Amino acid sequence: MRKDDFDFLIELLKKNVGWNLGEDKYFIIDRKMYNFVREKNYASVEDLITELHLGQKTLLWQVIEALALSDTSFYRDYKVFTGFEDRILPHLREANRDVKKLRIWSLGCSSGQETYSIAISVKNRMFAASDWDIKIIGTDLSTASISKAQRGVYNNFEIQMGLNARTIIENFHQDGDVWQVNNDIKKLIEFRRHNLLDDVTFYDPFDVVFCRNVLRFFTPEKQEEAIARIHKNQIPGGFLYLGLGESIQGIEKYYNQLKGMKCLYQAKVLSKEELEPKAQETTQEKPQVVEAPSLPKFVRPEGLTPLSSGPIHKVTFDK
Repeated sequence: MRKDDFDFLIELLKKNVGWNLGEDKYFIIDRKMYNFVREKNYASVEDLITELHLGQKTLLWQVIEALALSDTSFYRDYKVFTGFEDRILPHLREANRDVKKLRIWSLGCSSGQETYSIAISVKNRMFAASDWDIKIIGTDLSTASISKAQRGVYNNFEIQMGLNARTIIENFHQDGDVWQVNNDIKKLIEFRRHNLLDDVTFYDPFDVVFCRNVLRFFTPEKQEEAIARIHKNQIPGGFLYLGLGESIQGIEKYYNQLKGMKCLYQAKVLSKEELEPKAQETTQEKPQVVEAPSLPKFVRPEGLTPLSSGPIHKVTFDK
């Protein structure tokens, strides 16, 4: 692929999905474009680029989906999930014991492995009881990824990436040469196609959001916009997981990083004025965090802002 064609694609991705990819991704993009051209029977990459210059939206989004960078596995970064299971889920079980509802958003879910890992953790640790209302939403830009995630079917290589034999046997069943997710796990999850740059308000605010290794590809401006959208869809004091080593623009306005817990942040409780500053203001002041009432220490891991037994976690979930 020619350098000017590569630069044109990079600008398209930045404009439409906020990705900020550098020249280090040239060979990945080149390989994906070659595969796309062959699949769609174009004579060359140059012919495809010529059509893209004409502004055909359908073709543009087909190319964007083809270029999506997906790298996923079950229980990726295992220590992150052990912290989620051993500390965050028990914390939320106590905080939500009156409403008996749990909402989790798996953002940039790719082909579903992370979302199913979340559901398995929830099943294992705290929510086997039938009287809890649990919903895990998995979203991704790629239609193909969402389709695979909805099927919940994985080959032997995929199923062994992050899962031990016991977890496989308890949560999957074999169907010929592939493994199918069991229905008790699938019923907890809903998969949807969603572009993080599109504004969206879910019916239910989320207790936990997993947005791992997604925002690092965005421009700093788009990172801050995405963080604001995520925060808008979380309960006050809710939790956000990012990828290992991710440094995200603007996150300190909306979240506090939790000490000793990798990749984990807690949503600040901000006033309406802090979330929507007046147009005439020329200086940006540091947001003030509203202190929430405390919970007993035995249900609160060290470093977590306590969730209230009042309005903060007793959210009204619309039907």
